[in-house]
Amino acid sequence: MHRSGGRGIHILILCGIIFGGVLVAGAQDQASPKKKPLATEIFPDLFVLDNQVVEEQWRASLNLINAPSDLKQVESGQCIRFGVIASGDDKDRLLQSGKLRFEFSLGGATRTFAAEPPEMVKQVKPEGGDFVTEALAAGGVKNPMLSTASIAASRPRWCMPTDAADGSATVRATVETSDGKTFILNPREIDVKTFDSSRKNIPFKDMSTLGPWLQHYHAAPEPAELLPGLRMVAADDKARLMPNIMVFFVQALKSSPAAANELLRELPNENRSVQTYSIPLLSEAGYATEPLLSGFKEDEKAVINSVHLPDPFALTVDRTLPSRMDMLWAYFFATGRIEPVKAVASMLAWRADYEKLVEIQKSGQKPTEPSESIIRGVVYAGAGWSLNALSRNDGAVADYIDVLRSSPDVAASVKEELAHVHTNPAFTKK
Repeated sequence: MHRSGGRGIHILILCGIIFGGVLVAGAQDQASPKKKPLATEIFPDLFVLDNQVVEEQWRASLNLINAPSDLKQVESGQCIRFGVIASGDDKDRLLQSGKLRFEFSLGGATRTFAAEPPEMVKQVKPEGGDFVTEALAAGGVKNPMLSTASIAASRPRWCMPTDAADGSATVRATVETSDGKTFILNPREIDVKTFDSSRKNIPFKDMSTLGPWLQHYHAAPEPAELLPGLRMVAADDKARLMPNIMVFFVQALKSSPAAANELLRELPNENRSVQTYSIPLLSEAGYATEPLLSGFKEDEKAVINSVHLPDPFALTVDRTLPSRMDMLWAYFFATGRIEPVKAVASMLAWRADYEKLVEIQKSGQKPTEPSESIIRGVVYAGAGWSLNALSRNDGAVADYIDVLRSSPDVAASVKEELAHVHTNPAFTKK
């Protein structure tokens, strides 16, 4: 993603160092000296967070999370928050009790945000921290370095005006601590891009590269690329019929009115395939599309109006359930919200059906029609496989698994499955 600085925060300890430190600590006896206190420090560089990440992902996560993306660019209509990082033993108290002041300059105009406490403070795992913790837990060892830094998200947010021109914004920040100290952070430059400028470096060239962009969209949303993505899918006879891709665009357009309004303006000039593909999606996202239908024949209108996506959260057990599970993941890819991940995880309650399915396969039986139990067994394996695979390369999925394992609203049987999602043989093969 060209707008993101990557998931890792560069002050965090590398995975290899963590392993080395833990191995040494594990070899020491109980008489070994206690861990030396770590001085609390404010990191001098400012962090830039997508507002959707804070609003959707942080609010649903525990206090300990995987590192978010550091944005290098903001697009028309997009909103960002500013992040301040601290390390040391007293990092959380320092950030939570402090006040953050920001000054944002763009095109000769400056906006000052008054000093306020942060909206949220999260402890951040080192890069690869989930796998270190899991590996140590397998040996009965608790990871002594769950977090080496915390990040505070600003209460105010800044949204790029939809009519703003290309430019470079400068953000200056100070942190006022509860004991009266003031820290001045390094000025931060952010590229401000119109949709047209942002599209000069589109991260996908064909359907094979569109998939990874779609899957990681929620980490650093790029609304400028929704229109090129729609054009590519509309031209592909197979992809345009896939409900999960439709759900992705519906949710992404719903989250970005700027991108949806651009699409509404541009559609009359697009070819018929883009028009017939996009109009139902805009309608599903809640935008008025009646004026766009004026140039269509009655039979074309009938086809467009016949497109209605099923509710992916309706877990009715039938042949379409696997497709609805894919739609749930598409919903997550567009928004980063926890609800679709929770819905997929709920399918792990069907372990008994999977075990029956295995027995049927071993017996050589070949049912002519899949029963509800067979469908549940298949979906159980698919849900576990997807949770296993995605949590290994998507920090938000891994964070949400932690949330679900600690939630009183999640069934004990599902929690047990989530505890072994990376080691269950049923989840290692698609």
